[in-house]
Amino acid sequence: MACWFSVIPVFGEIQVHDARWRWSNPCPHGNNVMDMFLSSDLAMQVGDGGAIYVQQADSRWVPCESGVTNYMRGAALMDRRLLAVGSYGCILWSDDAHRFHPALSDVATGDWFEGVAASTERAVCVGDNGSVYVTADGTNWSRSVSGTTEWLRGVAYGAGAFVAVGENGTILRSSSGSSWQKISSGTGEDLNRVRRLGEGVDACFIAVGDHGTMLQSDTGNVPWIPVLTGTTNMLNDVALNDNGLLLVGDQEIRYQPVGESIWNDQINEPVSNAPSPWTYISACGDSDRWLVAGRSGLLYEGSSSNGVSYTWISDESSSHAWMWDITIQSGICVAVGDLATIKTSLDGILWAGEQVPQSCSDSIFLGVGGTSNLLIAVGSDGSVVSSHSGKVPVAVTNEIDGELVTTNLMVEGFGVVWDAVDTFTTNNLQGVAVSDDLILVCGDHGGLYSSTNATDWVLRSTPTDRFLSGVAVGAGVCVAVGAEGCVLRGTSDGAEWISIPMGTDNWIYRVRWLDGLFVAVGENGSIYSSTDGLEWQKHTSGTVRWLTDVARVENQWFIVGYQGTLLSGYELNRLTRLPLPTTKSVFGVDSLDGKLILVGIEGMILRNQIVPSTSPVDFLAYDSEFITNVDGSKMLYEIFLLGGRPDQYFDFQSSTNLPDGEWSELGLFEIYDSSGTLYLLRSGDPSEAPVSEMYRTLLSP
Repeated sequence: MACWFSVIPVFGEIQVHDARWRWSNPCPHGNNVMDMFLSSDLAMQVGDGGAIYVQQADSRWVPCESGVTNYMRGAALMDRRLLAVGSYGCILWSDDAHRFHPALSDVATGDWFEGVAASTERAVCVGDNGSVYVTADGTNWSRSVSGTTEWLRGVAYGAGAFVAVGENGTILRSSSGSSWQKISSGTGEDLNRVRRLGEGVDACFIAVGDHGTMLQSDTGNVPWIPVLTGTTNMLNDVALNDNGLLLVGDQEIRYQPVGESIWNDQINEPVSNAPSPWTYISACGDSDRWLVAGRSGLLYEGSSSNGVSYTWISDESSSHAWMWDITIQSGICVAVGDLATIKTSLDGILWAGEQVPQSCSDSIFLGVGGTSNLLIAVGSDGSVVSSHSGKVPVAVTNEIDGELVTTNLMVEGFGVVWDAVDTFTTNNLQGVAVSDDLILVCGDHGGLYSSTNATDWVLRSTPTDRFLSGVAVGAGVCVAVGAEGCVLRGTSDGAEWISIPMGTDNWIYRVRWLDGLFVAVGENGSIYSSTDGLEWQKHTSGTVRWLTDVARVENQWFIVGYQGTLLSGYELNRLTRLPLPTTKSVFGVDSLDGKLILVGIEGMILRNQIVPSTSPVDFLAYDSEFITNVDGSKMLYEIFLLGGRPDQYFDFQSSTNLPDGEWSELGLFEIYDSSGTLYLLRSGDPSEAPVSEMYRTLLSP
């Protein structure tokens, strides 16, 4: 008999866990996919920001704990051990497909490792300056002499040999990974990847590179035969399935069916659901399907019913439009960006794209702000849209008994229904500030406009013609910031403005009013604060990168910026750099229910539950069953259904002697699904099962 209960711990101060950043958009993630592989029961991807993802039986791409922020460039499977290599000599291994460990090396190196390959007995990784490392177990590596200083970009194993390729047509071959022979490639083009594809007598090495280069060799020795690909674009990878070959690269996906010599352009020729023009970096084949991936995690799966034509499908909920700003009002997250993008969310996890008025369908939305009653988004060429709280009529059409039936419903339109505001300027607009009785927007040529109702707008005179990129309202005054160190201070109604000398030419990009303080951030790591918009204090950020936005969560500052910059601290003069799971630039930050939410380049929406949710993870259901195996042995299977909140971590524990208070750790788990539920399956020998056992969950901060 099993009993269970949940335990709520007491948490201390805010903690930003490096490994607990999760991608809300794009899906399944937004990291560059530099390499990946598919095996019979496991898939793996690696990319920027120390990113490693695995996919197992449930088809979900799950982030692993890499413990690094290095740019990961290569992935391989050595028997059942996972290997990942990357920048600055990084080599990692894992046996549980969850937590990766640093490998040991006999030589400290700053070389970037670009590729890794494995046989059942050894593995080899290669990189810049002709670096080659070899291992017999994946955990201890030693350096080999390659005989070249050319940058090696890929390596593969097959036919009893390792083959490495690189710059200027370099090809090396080795049977052991310790002694290498230079092989004539017949080309001076950079070679970006090499794969061993096929089985038996049909197996061969294929190398791909710049200007549409493709070479083929049976053994990796001479000759390497050039193959016409029909393109001059850069090629990054090649894959094989039962139906043919696939090439991917810069704006390229090309397919060659078995027995044919022509390559079919999957992007530009008429194919079903053609994949987007993009930079594709890696590809895998399996049976009759393809998996291709590239920059910012764009992932397409291709499938075919006839082996000739392919249908390409990506995650429809994902967007790769740049996101420029975010605001959170009345529990609704609103992020805006390129391609007239407005996305909303109630939890920061699931995001929906909202429809904008036709007149704004070509707009780039650069800024958004609001209150509990009103949202304003602004952008290119003076585009302004608004969303008001309140019920709006919506017609919903359903099919009932073969007939279409339309039902009129009243739904809350806040953040969902957007209306175009009559054009009052053709200037690009970016800054937005909304209070209960004042709306301010600003942009090109020192343009600053005010309104009290989001309908009637007044152009205000300002003492500058510089681009104004940020504006805020607080303490009975208004503040606008912009290019070349511009800071303006305005009256409470936004009618009159004066220039505040800041003694800098740095672009002050954004200003927020947070907990009684104006905080402005910008170019070269600039941070300024003021209580009244008149006297400003300069703070040391410790970085020269552009800073783009600032938020405050439970007395802690969070400042974001270019190239994956995140600064945090309880004082603006004492900020610490925190790692992000990406090196891409962040443009906006806000928080919802203790969840820090970041938006930025190519659709980035990241989240981290920095204030742990203290609601318990409960046991919703339990069942067990004895199953007899083919050999007559029996197994006990237990299945647990647990319920909590997404992004919660918890320890799953058991006890057979509850009065003594002894608990055994069964594992640390995370609730991934947005429904807040998780199934756990436990199996074991029935003869070893206790008469009774109790279970509990213990939240992990």
